[in-house]
Amino acid sequence: MIRARSSIAPTSLSLLLAVGSGCTTDDDVGPDAQETELRDGNLKQSLAKQVRKAAKEQGFKAMEKAPHIRKDLVKLGQKLAFDKELSGNRNISCMTCHHPQLITDDDRRLSIGEGGVGLGVNRVHPEGINIPRNAPPLFNLHAMDVMFWDGRVEDHGDTWRSPAKEELTPEMHDVLEFGAASIQAMFPVTSRREMRGRVGDDGNELALIRDDDFTSQWQALMARLGEIDKYRDMFEDAYPGTDFDEMNFAHAANAIAAFEIDAFEARETPWDEFLKGDDDALTYDQLRGADLFLGRANCSTCHSGRALTDSKFHNIALPQFGPGKGDGTFKGDDHGRERVSKQQADRFHFRTAPLRNIALTGPYGHAGQFTDLGEFIAHYIDPETSLLTYDVSQLPADLQATFQTNQAEILAHLSPELAAIDFTHAEVPLLVSFMQALTDEHIDEMMDTVPNKVPSGLPVPETVVTTIENRAATLDVPIGFDTSGAREMQIWEPSMCDGSASVQVSFDRNAGTLAIDAHFEGLPYRPTYCYEYNPGNPYVQYPDCVSDGRWQLWFVGRNFTIRSKFWYDGATGQLIGNEHDLTGPLPPTAFPVELPVGQMLCTDFFESDPVTLVADHHEDYDYHHLTDMLGSAGVYFSVLPPNLFDPSNLIVYYTQGGLDPSLAMDFDDVIEDIAEGKGGIMTVTSYEPFPKPSYLDARDNVMVGWGGAWPTPDPLLTKPVECGTNFQWQGDFGL
Repeated sequence: MIRARSSIAPTSLSLLLAVGSGCTTDDDVGPDAQETELRDGNLKQSLAKQVRKAAKEQGFKAMEKAPHIRKDLVKLGQKLAFDKELSGNRNISCMTCHHPQLITDDDRRLSIGEGGVGLGVNRVHPEGINIPRNAPPLFNLHAMDVMFWDGRVEDHGDTWRSPAKEELTPEMHDVLEFGAASIQAMFPVTSRREMRGRVGDDGNELALIRDDDFTSQWQALMARLGEIDKYRDMFEDAYPGTDFDEMNFAHAANAIAAFEIDAFEARETPWDEFLKGDDDALTYDQLRGADLFLGRANCSTCHSGRALTDSKFHNIALPQFGPGKGDGTFKGDDHGRERVSKQQADRFHFRTAPLRNIALTGPYGHAGQFTDLGEFIAHYIDPETSLLTYDVSQLPADLQATFQTNQAEILAHLSPELAAIDFTHAEVPLLVSFMQALTDEHIDEMMDTVPNKVPSGLPVPETVVTTIENRAATLDVPIGFDTSGAREMQIWEPSMCDGSASVQVSFDRNAGTLAIDAHFEGLPYRPTYCYEYNPGNPYVQYPDCVSDGRWQLWFVGRNFTIRSKFWYDGATGQLIGNEHDLTGPLPPTAFPVELPVGQMLCTDFFESDPVTLVADHHEDYDYHHLTDMLGSAGVYFSVLPPNLFDPSNLIVYYTQGGLDPSLAMDFDDVIEDIAEGKGGIMTVTSYEPFPKPSYLDARDNVMVGWGGAWPTPDPLLTKPVECGTNFQWQGDFGL
């Protein structure tokens, strides 16, 4: 049952009257009480005048009315928003995490997306998986031009930004009538953890598309909708004169935004009525809170404008927990706006939250760090102390285990605006009272927006239990010159530039198999290459030249998503070695440092036909126990400082020989890395001495030709030379 609008607590004025006069009736009010009431009435009137003046000076206006939207578009958007057909496994809708019953959020610190069952705090996931951020409410989206906590969607009319970049074409943008709200609706369906699902899930064609290929994802969704006659009719009714077959997913996203804007308008609040001229719309305590908000507390510096947000990004010293967004040393952190701007100054900055209905839409913060509004407001009094003394025990056990000890880094990027905030703990209730004045009086009517059924026939309630009977698929990994670096020799022969290469990775969980099939055209036959410098270091050895060599593929399945211990000497700072390399006693000053590592394994040797330069290679593996041609678990590799006292000087470290088979990769873990957006597959050709010297047995020689990655290309490299010219990295690893 939907929560009704919170009743406003008695004002301090009425409490004072009750205490001062005892139980009275109207007939008992004497001259002294009348004088007190008149005095306090004048005080309230004076305060209202003061608040109104400050609001006007700061440009505050009542929330503007949402635009009129044609009924057929709203109706289509309503069905799409509640239809689980838009999710990869047909088990979650857009409204699962923004349900009207829960005031358009989900009451959770971190949402539970694809694979979960239930609604709100009762929603569970069989594997305990959370989405990295809190689900924001959906009120007044017509007044928002920046969306998502990190602002990765922006629309300022002539210019717009989105994760799809050029794939969101001007033609598509012309369809998106409601700016950022329409663009935003195009992306939850592309998130694996939110809606799209994991690679290889039964019957989930959406999950087999590369993460960077938004166009194909959207086309696949429209193909699904096109199989449902009712949707074809509804789309054509919503967009008169346009055939469904001429539409794209922008038409669907635009309809979803239309529904959200029409259904979740929130502008009939006491604050809006006050801004329109009604001095009696706010209680005395609400006026006192508003006076603080606009004045000494400086809340309105960031919570400004009609939507009570500056649509900018601030670091307010909130702790980090949850699965993270793939940032930080161990990919468990969330750097916020920096992920979009690529500016370190934006690290841990998140969008200022709009405040309509804020009293009903906790938990608060980008990860739901506070469940109580008063406690969240009190955090601003001393953000540094609040961060450093945050009570981790208040979190569920699964989130406690993900708590990041990065407080010093957060504080290093703190927003300077926080220094101007000035209020006391005793004044927190006044600010809470003002927040309650931002609650829309029609909040109870939102359940009318939930449809009884949707055109796909899938259930509208959150009752779909996902059963994955198998994971099986073939992934096409187009390879070229987009995945390399780390001081490698780059082999870019003219024959390779004129040729082509491709790799297929096929897996079947139930059968316990994984296979790699590679095809090359233009692969050089037994060339000779020599390093112009020594790319090695005391921990990694290379041959000076490779003549009459052979090719291998190396397969990276865990791309810095696992950890291993490296031992350093505390007296000198010098690296001693990896835990899997060390034999014999360590010096008494030795101590371990846990660092992220990648894991790779090499295929057997192959070479091209000396005349055609064509090569085909096939390799079979155990799905749950990937081992190389030597029967080992491959090698770990890392980029690390050889001396902790000089952390900016980095080297590549490969573990010696082969890892113990007990450390073999399980492809299920690779799939989870992909779903988290923290990893993926890399396949790279490498030219090796033949036969290999013992120190190269289980690793590659780092003379690299073609390479590729899935589900996203490697973003690290800007090539310094034209194709057809071999070259060597020096110094920066391509990072």
